[in-house]
Amino acid sequence: MNFVKKDYEALGMTLVACITPLIVPIGFKLLKLKPVYEIYIISTIFVYFASLIGSGFGWYSYFGFDKVLHFTSGWFVTTLAVILYFAIRKTNAFEEKKYFTLFLVFINAVNIAVAELWEFYEYAMLIFFNNDCINHYSQGVHDTITDCLCATFAGILLTIMIVRYYKSGKSNFFVNVYEKFYVRNIERKDV
Repeated sequence: MNFVKKDYEALGMTLVACITPLIVPIGFKLLKLKPVYEIYIISTIFVYFASLIGSGFGWYSYFGFDKVLHFTSGWFVTTLAVILYFAIRKTNAFEEKKYFTLFLVFINAVNIAVAELWEFYEYAMLIFFNNDCINHYSQGVHDTITDCLCATFAGILLTIMIVRYYKSGKSNFFVNVYEKFYVRNIERKDV
């Protein structure tokens, strides 16, 4: 009977994996933003590994898989935080010298907050639904802290790449995505 229960859980997570790639495109649509397709691709790849491969096929049981996903989620959330900052301030943070430090603090604070909220979600799943996502009951605080550290480390690495661009003008894939978002959604509205 336990085998059947596991199969239903895997089927459920596979269905979730089919729905969750729609979150980012629907978010762009609801916020009336022009799409940045690189973000669609990144979010789809992340959801593929997190939901379908991780939960549907049980890869969370492999050592390190969870940590790699928390690292990549930190990278992705920091990317979304940059875009959020651009949308809120209606400016390109790379050109705004006066508030550049605030921008860096903001994107990392958002990343850390989302990582912590995710850990609250995992804990709630354990307490209210007896769903121990990845042996959190036995690993406890160690798992929570290392998950948050992985996301934080990713955000710091992305911040270093942003600072490098800010100081030297040497662009990279992610900076290009931010610039593309700014041009499509903020700059053109100002004209």
